[in-house]
Order: sequence, then C-alpha cells, then structure tokens
Amino acid sequence: MISKRDFLTGSAALAALPGTALAEDLNLSIFTDLGPFYPVRKPAEVDADLTRLAGHKSRAKGKVIEVTGRVLNLRGEPAKGAKLEVWQANAAGKYDHPGDTSDLPLDPDFQGYASFVAGADGRYSFLTIEPADYPAAAFMRAAHIHFDVTGSGSRLVTQLYLPNTEARLANDPIFQKDLAPYPPEAKSRVFGKRRAGASKAEAGADVYDYDIILISG
Repeated sequence: MISKRDFLTGSAALAALPGTALAEDLNLSIFTDLGPFYPVRKPAEVDADLTRLAGHKSRAKGKVIEVTGRVLNLRGEPAKGAKLEVWQANAAGKYDHPGDTSDLPLDPDFQGYASFVAGADGRYSFLTIEPADYPAAAFMRAAHIHFDVTGSGSRLVTQLYLPNTEARLANDPIFQKDLAPYPPEAKSRVFGKRRAGASKAEAGADVYDYDIILISG
C-alpha cells in the first residue's frame, strides 16, 4: 500500500509538470490510512446498494442516503473504469469486523461494504445508511465512510464526512492527524456536499456529492 509520504511527494511532483493543473485548484483528495476495520471477510453481496440484502425481509436500519460523484485525475479528466471500494460502520456505529469489540449492535441487514467501477465519465453512486460516530479508545470517531479508489495509474485511500459531523471533528484526533500535512483550507475537501432536492434512486433520501481526485487516473 502506498504511504502518505509517497502520496504527497508524488502529488507535488505531478502538480509541477507542464500542463498539469495544480492540486489546490482541483482540490486533491485527502489521503488517509486504510484504518483497522477494512473487511477481513467480504460480504456475499458487494453491489452499490448497501441497504438491502437478497433474501432478507428487512432493510438495514437507519437513514438511507445516496452518495454520488466523479473520480477525476489531476488534469480534471474522468478516471474511466476506476475501481471503488467503500465500507463503514452501521447506523449504531458498529463495524462488521472482528476487531470491533464494542458492545454496539450489528445489523444483519446491512451490507457494510461495496465494490464497483466508475463509468466512462468517472461517475459513481451508491446507496447506504448514514453512519454513526463510534468509540475509539478514549475518544469518539466522527462518522465517516471509507473509500479505497484505484485508477489506471494511482491509488487513493480517503474518508468522506457528512456536513453534520463538522462540529465534532475538532475532538477526533485521527481526523486531525490525517489533516495535519495539508493547509487549513483542505478541511473542506473531506465533506460531501448536500445536494438540493431528493435522490432519484431512493425516494426521500438525502444526496451527497463527493468528487475524488486521484494523482492520475
């Protein structure tokens, strides 16, 4: 897996090449660690609807949201066919992972992980449940969704936060560590942008736009 140092060094080098847009102009996505809860066993279903499982009468608990956006490279071009993996805690703040030893309840109807490919225009979308904050040692981690995105020439591990978590991020030391190598204004890059209007894929669901910028796609 690429290190944060390699990622940042590569970003600076590519931004200096003739004809390549500056990372600041394209809001290069924040690099984060893979984290302790990347699935050690993938679910039987890995499609882009994490809220429903085949053969289950009940739907995942919690508020359904749609996350959509584009995967682009530093030139602003679509990263056609980029592979995306996403995973997260459920609506109670619990990961389906043996390393999550909290007493919070699992949701047997929540998929928790998905893997899919961006379209020719770099666009992706998926349905999921709004995740909850969860305990980590002596503090609470602000709710987030993990992304592992692989283009034709680079890979990015990052995390998406919803706007309603902003007030809690000051007390999340892992988030503060991830943001430390970047200028203060980079904080805005971690948030999905709430779209006016409801989802076309799910009646009544909030939609969050989140573009992902790779070094190269």
